[in-house]
Amino acid sequence: MRWLSRSIPGRSGLMPFDKGARLLSHLTALACFSALIINNQFGWAWSATGVGLILASLYFILTDRPVRLSPFFWWGASVLFCLIFLVDLWLSGALLAACMHFLVYLMAYRLFHLEKSKDHLQLYLICFLQLLAASGAGSGFGYALSFVVSTALLIWGLVVQHLKKQEESRLPAMPARSFRSVVPFPLMMSIHLLSVGALLPTLLIFFLIPRIGIGLFQTGQASPQKISGFSEKVDLGSMGPVIRDLSLVMRVIPSGGEKDRPPYLRGMSFDAYDGKAWKNTFNRKAALPKRFDRGFEIGPEPSPSDPFQETILLEPIDTTVLFTVGSPTAVRGNFPSLLRDQPGSLYLPAVPRQRIEYEITAVHAFPSERDQSAARIDYPSDVREYYLSGGIDPRIVALAHEIADPFPTVFEKVRAIERHLRTEYTYTLEVAPSDRPPLEDFLFFQKKGYCEYYASAMVMMLRSVGIASRLVTGFLPGEWNEFGKYYLIRQSDAHAWVEVYFPGGRWLPFDPTPSVGQKVESPWTAMAAYVDWMQMKWERYIVRYSLRDQFALLEGTRSQVGRFSEGIGVWLFRARQSIEKVPVLGLVLGGAVVVLMALLYRSGWGWGGSIRRKSPKRGATVIYGRMLRLLEKRGLRKREDQTPLEFVETVRGKEGWPIDAVRKLTALYCEVRFGGKAFSSDDLRRAERLFAEIKAGI
Repeated sequence: MRWLSRSIPGRSGLMPFDKGARLLSHLTALACFSALIINNQFGWAWSATGVGLILASLYFILTDRPVRLSPFFWWGASVLFCLIFLVDLWLSGALLAACMHFLVYLMAYRLFHLEKSKDHLQLYLICFLQLLAASGAGSGFGYALSFVVSTALLIWGLVVQHLKKQEESRLPAMPARSFRSVVPFPLMMSIHLLSVGALLPTLLIFFLIPRIGIGLFQTGQASPQKISGFSEKVDLGSMGPVIRDLSLVMRVIPSGGEKDRPPYLRGMSFDAYDGKAWKNTFNRKAALPKRFDRGFEIGPEPSPSDPFQETILLEPIDTTVLFTVGSPTAVRGNFPSLLRDQPGSLYLPAVPRQRIEYEITAVHAFPSERDQSAARIDYPSDVREYYLSGGIDPRIVALAHEIADPFPTVFEKVRAIERHLRTEYTYTLEVAPSDRPPLEDFLFFQKKGYCEYYASAMVMMLRSVGIASRLVTGFLPGEWNEFGKYYLIRQSDAHAWVEVYFPGGRWLPFDPTPSVGQKVESPWTAMAAYVDWMQMKWERYIVRYSLRDQFALLEGTRSQVGRFSEGIGVWLFRARQSIEKVPVLGLVLGGAVVVLMALLYRSGWGWGGSIRRKSPKRGATVIYGRMLRLLEKRGLRKREDQTPLEFVETVRGKEGWPIDAVRKLTALYCEVRFGGKAFSSDDLRRAERLFAEIKAGI
């Protein structure tokens, strides 16, 4: 900071107090304005304008150049921005947005007119309103960081402005003081420590008061993001650009917290293909019965298997599909109802407007020995109708028979077609446009594509050889977050695969798309994982903290207190039993403790002695302060700019006063207060005698 300062008389290299106060005000304005930018409340034009005005005003402060703008300019700018405010309010219809835009001008006007302490206080009020508006506009972890920085600067700024008001009352002829001399560093640290102390009971209140969902500056619920990586209609050729979209869709937390790669995140299935696009013809949905524990029973798994659980945090996306893992048997979440179609896909009653958390109990969909040995499958009529439909290109039928016919079982035929697509075709996101039908162009001409092409080709080839199958869309497991022990699922993880019907009504997943390789780890990857973990915790325990969480917290606290009380009771019972068994030993130990405490107190190591040892200046300061108050009552007051020895000289003018006692007590005070002398018991008695002599002599 030395390069920012300007020399003042007698203190070369130190920043003037007025300049430091202005610099602090600019930093506060920049921090609070950044909170609005972080929450995406301004477009690039308003953001650039606000930051540019702050930096321009800061330039004049750092270079000590006066702002030469006439009052007519500011008068005209004020009228113009009032008109802009009315037009903004009329066009947008949002009062909060128009007010936030108008605050940009108010902030800029006050930054260019910082003269008195009241001007700084007005600026801090504008900054506080910006911070408050940002809290209603958004509550992400980025806002949490800006809130901490802005709050610290606001507290610091208010203290500095209080000191500035005192500096303004000084005589103009007195020399200007440096920022460091007026605002010492220990003072600011003590202020922030007091602020932290005040924050602790505030956090306690936050976690105890009932939750409400209404805010004065609340802008309403966020709109769900448009998710182009997953839709309820699959068009071949629509998925290429989605792979590069890194928008977050969900987080999947394994029940054991271990890096056990979960199954695919299943969305919905498709049964009908018209040569270009897939559709789900099962439009009818039925409501699932709700259990008492907010759970929904999906149905028991036909074959026994070890169940597992996954917790999913789903971001608000533009679909009602609820993503599942494995073969789900139950879903537990805080939503009023849950729908299910005939193929087993789950749907919410409406598009979610905020993040939802739900827990899935499922079993792994692994092929059994019966599945792997079946030579043919007797399909129900509805399966034959929807999943073995004709109309397939003869070339695809011939290719499918050529690959599958050498194998005797259904499972081996499925694996053969899956293996052929994985090994004979190239995965790519760039598919050249063609006038041919998509599947024929993929299988016989380009022989490259992405997951929709692979899954569509496999379904149609399986149907060609009489094996019922369907196309399924959802998401891959994504990347593992080592800090939070969960998987991050992004839009780039959108995927399509195949489900094949096996005896007992079981649909097993197969994936013909070849692997695209592992992502390269970098130092930024670990940092991004840590930031996302903090973001998730912030959202879960601050933003989404609910009344149910309060009950859980109170119940956990009650249990802890109960266990602690039981432990204390057991300890007291055992102690009483020990004393009853050996009463003489208990009396001896109690007497020894009393004697030891008395000896420590007598030797100066007890509580009284520790106070005297830890604060040797306190006794001398107290008695010296009593002397000053006594002299002030007699008409002689010590000025703030006087040293103790200079004050003694003013006492010499009072005839008949015990000047010698005043001088000795002052000298004793200076030795202890500034000289580092220990204040002993003899010094205390001597100081009290001198004070009594002064009191009797005046």
